Amino acid sequence: MDLQSQELAEILGITVAYLSQIEHGKRKCPDLRLIQKMAEVFGLTAEETYVFYDLYAEASGRMSPDIAEYLRSHKIAVEAIRAANDADATDDEWENFIKMLR
Repeated sequence: MDLQSQELAEILGITVAYLSQIEHGKRKCPDLRLIQKMAEVFGLTAEETYVFYDLYAEASGRMSPDIAEYLRSHKIAVEAIRAANDADATDDEWENFIKMLR
């Protein structure tokens, strides 16, 4: 998709000035609604969206939105994370657990 700044700003519901500030690093972290809209507009794959969300999380100091949503709707996942924390689970143990789930 080849969009001009004005077209992209309109689609995203923001001003061209705000888009320019994001593009030039003057605005470090757009709000979550805008991040989600960008992923949609750019047609990101699931994997690309995860990377985009992780970058958002790193820049904002928040949790990746897909993970936060999953944890809100799956309390057992929260319990599993707390149990792993209490057991001081290593990265290797987590990797084995993830392999088992796949």
